[in-house]
Order: sequence, then C-alpha cells, then structure tokens
Amino acid sequence: MTGSAEEYPPAHSDLEILLRTAGFGDSSVIGDVGGVTAHLPSLGQVVGVTVAGPVIMNAVGVHAAPVSVGGPIRAESDRITLRLSSSRLSSTLLSDPAAHVPPTLRLFDDRGNTSHATYLTENSDRLAFESLSLGHGPARPRPFPVGPGIPEDTAPPHHHDDQIAQLDSILADGGSARHASLAASASSRATRVNTRRVIAALEHAALLGMTVTLAATAPGCVQMRQDRLDGGREHRGQMVLASGNARVMVNFNLVGDCWVTWPQGVWGPIGSLEIYNRTAQCCLVVTQTGVVAPEVVQAWDQLMADLIS
Repeated sequence: MTGSAEEYPPAHSDLEILLRTAGFGDSSVIGDVGGVTAHLPSLGQVVGVTVAGPVIMNAVGVHAAPVSVGGPIRAESDRITLRLSSSRLSSTLLSDPAAHVPPTLRLFDDRGNTSHATYLTENSDRLAFESLSLGHGPARPRPFPVGPGIPEDTAPPHHHDDQIAQLDSILADGGSARHASLAASASSRATRVNTRRVIAALEHAALLGMTVTLAATAPGCVQMRQDRLDGGREHRGQMVLASGNARVMVNFNLVGDCWVTWPQGVWGPIGSLEIYNRTAQCCLVVTQTGVVAPEVVQAWDQLMADLIS
C-alpha cells in the first residue's frame, strides 16, 4: 500500500526532493559541513557548480581549501575556490551515481536548497569521496577555518568598505541589506547601470581578454575565479562568459538591477559590477582582486568609469 499524503507531506526544499528520489534514499546526509568541506581538495579533479538564481557558474579543477567569512580573498585560475558562511549552510549530501548523475557532494543552505554541487569525474579520487561519509554523522555545523590555522573569532580586522567586507556582506544575507543601502544612497561610490550597457561592457571586456574575478554568490557560498576572459556572448538576454575551464551563464531576463561600486582593493578603490536578481539578492560580482598589474587595473577601472558615464 502506498504512503498517504499525511505520511509524505509536500517537499519544500531540494534536500527533501532528493531524498525522496529513487536512487538517492541511501545517500549520506552530514551536518558537519565544515568537516566535510575541509576535505574538498582531496577529491582531485572535479566539476564545481554554483547556482545563484539567474547565474550558474561551473569550473573543472581541484578545490582549494575553502575560506570563511573574514578570511582572505582567494580567486585562482587553476583552483575551484569557495568562500563559505557556516551560519547559512545546514548540511551536505553525498550521493552515489544515480540517474546518469556521477557521485556528487552537495552543500545546502539553511532552507535545504542547493548552494553548491561538486561532481566527481573519472580523474577524481573516489576513495577520498567515500571516506567522507565515514566518521561523519549528523552534527551541529561547526565554523569553517578562516584561513590556515586561524579561528573564525580571531580573524584579522579589515576595512569596513573593502572587498572582503563587500563579499561578506553578500554572504551574510544574500546582499539584501547591501542592496538597500545602495538604492538609498546617492553616492559616487555606487551607481545603478542599465542592463544592456552591462552586457555590452562584459562583451567588450571579453573581446579585450581582460583579467577579471568572477564570483557567483549563492546563499552561504561564493564560488570565485580570477583569470583572463576568453569570450563573452549574449543572445536574447542569455549570456555566457568563458574563462579558461570555467563558464558563467547569466539570464539577464531574470536580473533585477545592476550596480557599479568602488570598494577598496589592493591599489585603492576598484570598480566592481554587482548583479542582483528581482528579489534584491546578489547573484554575481565581476571585479578584480589581489595583486594585478597596474595597467590591467587601469583598463578595468576605465571600463567601469565608461559604464557609469
């Protein structure tokens, strides 16, 4: 006899749906998110995918050690880099191959929806993946390390308007408070820009092969990459940006608004393009981070200045 509706109430999250899907019932749900994600680099070559509303970012490579709120900004060309907020992530799901889906590690936000998925490839370490479910049971999530050997509550201070504060304010609540402050301020440090001009600027940056940092911002997780843009094309509001072995897809038909801001970077204020969905959640940041050649920074800042002129 099949279960009644009372036995199986409607699923309200990705996690609930997956656990009721054939082939996923024996998957391992682990509450110690920090403990699991610390071992992501051991998986070897994988495909990392972050879905942030109208933005999807995927990259092939090896994970770098995740960084938490307050930690340094890491955006590398040869690593999959995640910036995580322990307060907004609830659990992980380790699933074996099912329905043509390879072994997968998923991170879920505090509502049980997917923030990030890591898919194994033929070059991944399957034994390392299987070992993640050993010794990890349901547990209260613990904070992620801010950096190598740095406890979260002793993170070094940073400027209230630098790039670390920018990313961490987005991690805190999806960028809602930041968006409200941008919309309420009449400052040269924040300018709303037309979506069509943003598309043209990104296509121009790709045409010139500019070095940029791409940061897809899902709840509790930011996937970052800095490298040369190899291509950018838009058709009917759907845009694809190519950078090495990474791709970022943006559905501008579902974008609410776009802003150019100027947080503090290594060389001073640096132009930053922030893209929000229709519910004022930030889904993509395009900027430059770290030590970049001065002439490269100047070219990017000139593009951002032209965008707001």
